[in-house]
Amino acid sequence: MPFILALLSLCLAPSARSQSVAASSRTLVVCDDVVDPATLDPQKEFSEKNHTIVQQIFEGLVRFDADGKIVPALATQWRRLSPTAMQFDLRKGVYFHNGEPFNAESVRFSIERYLDPKTSFPARGFIETIDHVDIVDDHRVNIVTRMPDGLLLNRIAGFIVMVPPGYYKNAPESVLQERPVGTGAFAFKKWIKGDRIELVANRSYWHEGYPRVAGLVFRFIPVGDQVRALMAGSIDVLTNLPGTKTLEVQHSRNTYVVKRETFYTVAGNFNTTHAPLSDIRVRKAINLAVDRQALVRYDILGNGNPIGTLTSPGEFGHNPKILPYPFDLKRALQLLSAAGYPHGFRLRVLLKVNAERTGRIIASQLAKIGVKEDLTLVSDSELFAKLRDRSHWDMAIYDVPDPMCHAFFVTSIFLSGQSPFALSSATALDDQFSRLVGTLDRGRQREIAKGIDDFVHSNYLALPTYQRIRTYGLRRNVLFVPYVSGMPYFFSTEIKKEAPIE
Repeated sequence: MPFILALLSLCLAPSARSQSVAASSRTLVVCDDVVDPATLDPQKEFSEKNHTIVQQIFEGLVRFDADGKIVPALATQWRRLSPTAMQFDLRKGVYFHNGEPFNAESVRFSIERYLDPKTSFPARGFIETIDHVDIVDDHRVNIVTRMPDGLLLNRIAGFIVMVPPGYYKNAPESVLQERPVGTGAFAFKKWIKGDRIELVANRSYWHEGYPRVAGLVFRFIPVGDQVRALMAGSIDVLTNLPGTKTLEVQHSRNTYVVKRETFYTVAGNFNTTHAPLSDIRVRKAINLAVDRQALVRYDILGNGNPIGTLTSPGEFGHNPKILPYPFDLKRALQLLSAAGYPHGFRLRVLLKVNAERTGRIIASQLAKIGVKEDLTLVSDSELFAKLRDRSHWDMAIYDVPDPMCHAFFVTSIFLSGQSPFALSSATALDDQFSRLVGTLDRGRQREIAKGIDDFVHSNYLALPTYQRIRTYGLRRNVLFVPYVSGMPYFFSTEIKKEAPIE
């Protein structure tokens, strides 16, 4: 116990080094979810809501900016040494929140911990191209991959953050899950289960002048109470404003609305290994029977754009020439009859709770062509577990953000034979995915990704729906930049004394 208390005191102790002062003495209060995260150990989580909290505390060598571009973080520069090695120059004078220095050993330890099967990082499959880290000197490392990897920077920006070796080697598992230590703009303060997580400004943050607030609080509030909390001033930022409340928030003197198209979609995943979805005519019929315009209207009240593939406009590798499938019930019925299903059939469908409304609207639309769905509602972790028995399910409907800001991620999540979320153990796309990953030239890589988009669309391999437009509700004195990933950083968010909008 004395060891644990000593570790915790190090987590919260201010450093004697030079300190940047927050631009505001106010604490920013955000509501991004209804429930607590599963863990605050960044190497044991893989979900959008969880990661939004974690990335305020931790940093990687590089990160994505608001527009999805890769920018420096704990690395100041990088260069490719060979098809299988990249060198990174590390930022000097950076310390973890507990006082441990950030250096090359931190990088080696952090990446090895991610790759260690005992860590059980849920997204380990997306970083397993990394073989090892060579330390050149205290502030320079070479990251070596098993094969040429044109997506290495995207992987690092999307999944890998740095942790202090001393703390993460020695603290008990239970402490690491609830007392995180990083180098980020905010340091952990307190977790009140079922209510909030409190962070404080890192007063020694390397990015001078940031963060712009004195603290950051994540509140967990039931959906029905979230807008009331915003209107009452109990929270400053609501990251998922219901479409039905947009006008109310926009017309208030105290609040306003910000919208942004995101790399975030909801889609259906087909099991093409057995009937009926092994037949392209059936897959086409299902796609023609879904009215995507109506889906956007009734599911998210217009806050989305219908799409014809799994990737989103603006995403690297998205094929902009692909249009949404037309809505054509007559043709859908003809296709089902031709495939031998004039009276339809039943599908066993896994439906993630985050996408329940979407899934039920799709089910009602498919019922018009005789396709009935037996829905099983599941959480993130339950979806992962149930898909281990892929043969038991015909389809899965779930929401997917894109932490890699690259067309590869969402498409491979659904359709790679190596993906834990796919419904096929091997697919015709696996060779194309391998070619995409092994291509270092960005121009060629983009063309391969666009070709994959076209293959998915023309073979009706999935049920794409829409690109989500994220709608935020904010207090009028809050200056906030939404991120295309849907997972914002809050270090640059400001609270002004005077409202910026009249």
